[in-house]
Amino acid sequence: MGFGVAIIGTGAMGLEHIRNLKLIEGCEVAAVVDTDWNARNEASEIIHEDVVVTTDYGSLATMDSVDAIIVATPNYTHIEVLRKLIPSGKHILVEKPMCTTIEDALEVEELVAKHMPPESGLVFWVGMEYRYMPPVARLLEHTDGGQVGRLIMVHIREHRFPFLLKVADWNRFSQFTGGTLVEKCCHFWDLMRRIIGPDAMPERIFASGGMDVNHKHEQYSVDGKLKTPDIVDNAFAVVDFAGGVRGCLDLCMFAEDRQHEEVLVVGSKGKVSAETPACTVTLHHPSQRASGDAPSNPRIPPLPGQYEVNTSVETIGVDEKLLEAGFHEGATFFELKDFIETAQARRPAVVTARDGTLAVAMGVAAELSLREKRMVAIAEVMDAARARRAQATEDEAALSGGAAVEAASADPSSKRPKTE
Repeated sequence: MGFGVAIIGTGAMGLEHIRNLKLIEGCEVAAVVDTDWNARNEASEIIHEDVVVTTDYGSLATMDSVDAIIVATPNYTHIEVLRKLIPSGKHILVEKPMCTTIEDALEVEELVAKHMPPESGLVFWVGMEYRYMPPVARLLEHTDGGQVGRLIMVHIREHRFPFLLKVADWNRFSQFTGGTLVEKCCHFWDLMRRIIGPDAMPERIFASGGMDVNHKHEQYSVDGKLKTPDIVDNAFAVVDFAGGVRGCLDLCMFAEDRQHEEVLVVGSKGKVSAETPACTVTLHHPSQRASGDAPSNPRIPPLPGQYEVNTSVETIGVDEKLLEAGFHEGATFFELKDFIETAQARRPAVVTARDGTLAVAMGVAAELSLREKRMVAIAEVMDAARARRAQATEDEAALSGGAAVEAASADPSSKRPKTE
């Protein structure tokens, strides 16, 4: 038997995981879980082999055939699923965003530290597959290798089509997604931090945007009432990182009939950019310098053709099978392969619960900035979340204590006189 993986949630992303798992040698889909009959049936048809199909994700904890669990349920359900399965002794990959609130993300960090500490050999991984897009992976080789020098600016653009419909329309409302700048943009916040370095800490964010085109005339039933969606469809955001690096995000959810991403990094020695779906990487080392060891003549602009001379363009090929298996230029395959190899070797996770929390925190700060039209410090939203979590824990303890007292007072044995 190979490395057994269970998938909870067989919507679009869950099915993409299944298709890619089937391409990984030594791996097999051991179980699928979904509450929707059509989703379960579609997953079973893709697998074409005996597999446990159930609506009970809790049962995975006791299945010997399951080595790892992928959580691909709607964003707002992640915390409930993780509370139950983090103590299960299984490796876990949870899709982005890890949670929809910082409080829930902090709870997940605590649960992982308690039940999946480094010495356990268990891997908890947050699904940030944009790190694994082939052109982005190549860009990271350049930035990690110092090809553009000291990093100064990171710019990420995604221009694409609107969000697709999901079961029960949950992705139309911020209360279920965390908001577009959490749900969609957690990828980009994480990618900024990965580019800058493992210890990159965002300090403050300013965002401007709105819901200007998409979903304005739609209505869906939420808690028995018809509601209009409230998710941002375009935004700019600027991020200041500790150490002086600046990040910029440009998101538009109605600009193109494709999912078009560009990642640009500028350093002290040059610039590198990656683009999808073209899968190209462009590296440029400018000859003009206003300062440094050999500054150029400030009165002479670059000569015609100088840019082309100092620029290289590389096209990254992607296997057709990987393109057919998903929508991220093979990123899901490479991410899953790394996750499984890491779990089998019991190495530390590449994308940790802490990475997941910081991506959520950046999104929450950006959403707050957009609403209140002001700069928001990451410390502000983190401190507020910690306070709310502490209060919730205190309230829960008080309720538990009250219930215990009530139970004791109702127990006749508690009223018996003590005997010496």
